[in-house]
Amino acid sequence: MRLPLRKPYTAWRLASLTRLLLAAWCGTTAGCGGTVQLTERTGVTRSERVWVDPSRSTPRTSAFPGAPTRTLRTLIWQPASANTLPLLVMAHGFGALPEDFDAFAHSVAAAGFVLAAPTFPLTNSNVPGGQLSLNDLTHQPGDLSFIITQLLQAAATPGDPLQGHIASANVAVLGQSLGGATVIGLTRKNCCRDGRVRASILSSAPLLAGAFGPDPISAAGPPTLILQGTADTTVVYVTATQLFDLIDPPRFLVGLKGAAHSDALESQAEPPIPARDAAQRATVAFLDAAFRGASAELDATLAGLAAQGNLLQSDWGSTH
Repeated sequence: MRLPLRKPYTAWRLASLTRLLLAAWCGTTAGCGGTVQLTERTGVTRSERVWVDPSRSTPRTSAFPGAPTRTLRTLIWQPASANTLPLLVMAHGFGALPEDFDAFAHSVAAAGFVLAAPTFPLTNSNVPGGQLSLNDLTHQPGDLSFIITQLLQAAATPGDPLQGHIASANVAVLGQSLGGATVIGLTRKNCCRDGRVRASILSSAPLLAGAFGPDPISAAGPPTLILQGTADTTVVYVTATQLFDLIDPPRFLVGLKGAAHSDALESQAEPPIPARDAAQRATVAFLDAAFRGASAELDATLAGLAAQGNLLQSDWGSTH
């Protein structure tokens, strides 16, 4: 839910022909995932794959004829590590691209995580015909589940660059804006739950649960970190407090001081702006607590963020 739309990144343009060839080669093969290496910095490699899900279709719009499959161009950020690492799958917002996560993803991956972000077929800024479709939201939790499956299969495939590098029991998801609504569907709605997800992060997430059926947002779900800019005028701050109150602990809310709607995850500035720095620190500490038992470190990180003027609500429940 971010307008106006931005022009595609240069790296995306340079890789566009390769992606088209990969998509043509993939056809309707769900296991297809040819790799295009795009960038490498600070010990983190960013690569790209194209996976096609033949089991689900992409709806027709007035500017797009539809398709019998769903093609998901996916960026992967992988640190130079021989270890088996937790996986964080990220969902972009309306009119956005996976590239918008790049600086954030490089920093989090460097802390010891594999990150991946698919391009949703009808809500990204390069939609065929230029007409985005909010109605495709209902299909996006399924896209995340499909990508999780492909990534775990790749990690179990001999010779794959991901072989042995993803801990299948340690899967988290993150959603920005409309991607946050997607993650709510994936983790807290009857239609779309994926039991492999053990932690979730919601950034500027609107409460659009009705898109996934009449049942309410379930209080039960994985441990959740909520990131919300205090100056967000697209999804106002009270939405995050309402979401915090709706869900069971462990739950954590970081109100990012002075941050607008997409500052925390989409700023590419180096050094990072305060909102992105705070979001990166909170994300790494939260994932370390979820998957590496570093609960004391999460407490310390959250206390440090609060001391810098960020708002904080923290509730471990009976697990702490």
